[in-house]
Formats: sequence, C-alpha cells, structure tokens
Amino acid sequence: MAGKGIPDPRHVPGGYGNALALEMINRVFADLLTARFNWKFNRAVATPFYTNSWQQDYPQPAQAAGPIGWGEDCDMIDINNTQIPKPLWNLTWRRGLSRTSVQMWRPGEICWMYNSELSFGSWPGPGVTYYPLVTSGPQGANPIMNFVDANGNILILTGFGTTGTSQPSAPAQSAEGVTVTDGGCTWTVVSGGSQGFRVDKLPNQTGPTYQINPYYQMEPPTIATFKQALNPFPDSYLRHVRRGLEAECLAASPNPADAKRGQEMLALVKGKEGLIKGWVAEIVADMTGEGDKEPNVYSLVPLTQVVERRWDQIGPYTADQPY
Repeated sequence: MAGKGIPDPRHVPGGYGNALALEMINRVFADLLTARFNWKFNRAVATPFYTNSWQQDYPQPAQAAGPIGWGEDCDMIDINNTQIPKPLWNLTWRRGLSRTSVQMWRPGEICWMYNSELSFGSWPGPGVTYYPLVTSGPQGANPIMNFVDANGNILILTGFGTTGTSQPSAPAQSAEGVTVTDGGCTWTVVSGGSQGFRVDKLPNQTGPTYQINPYYQMEPPTIATFKQALNPFPDSYLRHVRRGLEAECLAASPNPADAKRGQEMLALVKGKEGLIKGWVAEIVADMTGEGDKEPNVYSLVPLTQVVERRWDQIGPYTADQPY
C-alpha cells in the first residue's frame, strides 16, 4: 500500500498503530463476511447430532470449524434405516423457534441458539437406562439427554448406559469438555456460550433416529497478529480485502486530503439490505459476481399464503365452506 501512497497506521509512534492496523483489518473482515451472501469459502459443516425421544433442544460443544454466523442448509438422514440409499430430507433454517409440545414423525425446521438459552431436562434418577440412538435394533424411549447440575454446569449425555445411584455433577465453573461418570453413563460439560440447536416439531418417542447435518456460514475470524493468514479468503479474493483496508487506512490518516478521501469511501450509502459503507457496496457487488456463477438450487417460498386464512369454530373458511 505504501507504493500507492496509502498511509500505514503501524508507523504511528508508541505502538498504538499496531493495534489500529489490526482493528482495521478485523473491520474489513466483518464488513465483507457478514454481507448477505453464502460464500463458498466461508461455509462450514457443523458436527452432526442425533434426535432423541421428544427432545427439542440439543446443546453442543463449540463447533470445531468456528462459530456459527447464520444457517445456510441442513439435511436429515434416517440413520438406522437399512435402505440404500438411506432416506434423507431437508430442514428449513429459522432465525428462532419457540418451544413446543407438538410431536410429529420428523422435525422440519431448525435454528441455532446459545446453549444457555436452550431448555433442559433433569437427571432422570438412579437406575435409568439411556439407549443408544444409533442402533441396528429398535430404539428405546430415552429421557432428555441434558440437564444443569447442582453446580450450574450444562451436562450433555455422551456415553449411553444405566445411571448410577446419585445425581452427577462437575466442579463449579468446569471448562467445556470435562466429563463426569454416572454409573454406566458419561456426561460432558458444554459452555453456555457455545451454540446448540433447536428443532421443530418434536421427534417420536421411540424413533426413527435422525442424524441432523447443519451447514452454515462462519462468523468472521479475529486477526490477532500480522503473521496470521487471511483465512478464509482465497487468493483470488484478497484484492477486495486490500481495497477495504486501503479505505480504512486513508480515513485514519493525519493528512486531511487522505482522510477526506477515506471518509468518502466509508460513507454510508443505501444498499439492498439498508445502509452500508460505500466501498463495501462496490466490493460486495464484485465479490458476489465472482461467487455467483452457478445456478442456485434455492428458491423463494412464501412463508404465508397471499390471502389471509380465516377460521371459524369448525375449521378454515374455504371456497366450498365460505361461511
């Protein structure tokens, strides 16, 4: 950038410039990766989870690929079915789902929530058997596979078996991943700040068990050092990152002419999703053009019908039942 006459914030005395430079690149990452587009290079697959008897909420440990930004796609496999290929369905992502007691033969919607916001079961008592979810035989009826222990830890079942004689608990403020033995069962601590899932409607009491595979866009990473790779951007997209960083550097320049030029690039303009920085609008248009060359399998499906549906005491008003 120095060759273009762009000021380098790292040259500010006292080390403050280093912090400012890292703050700038993180702002650029956030501006680009949170644009309303499903970037292939920012896509991740969550660790699959399995439905349990009448269980709606599934706390999870932190995703290995990185935090969930928003859901992109999700499918569900009848995992114990011996048919080849195994039956598979899609689930619809929602921003949020309410708790429900309505049960159907398989869920149809999913959302992510922080573990601390999910609902939990309770320890089922001594001598209660948790049956494996992935099995070649019939699936047994299980209690809810999570609870909050006496020390406030969120525990999820990670080893099936028969519970012991007293309720297990981990030490207060245990780190995620700490395990607790409960007779033949194993419970694992998950953080309230990690992300889990809620489905709608409730699965059946005794199966079938579904393996749910969520796909998502990751939250922007935090760049903490100047030696850190600029992942997840591929090389062909790095020029867009540089353009954003140039705008940030110009706006922070002590030179009034440079600062004015940078502020014009950072000025908010009206975009498709509301107010957006001017340089972001231009660059995202270029980036989405690069990443949107293939036909999309997604389609627009109305959430509700165009004409409001009205009901009376015996059911909805229809063409053959107008009164």
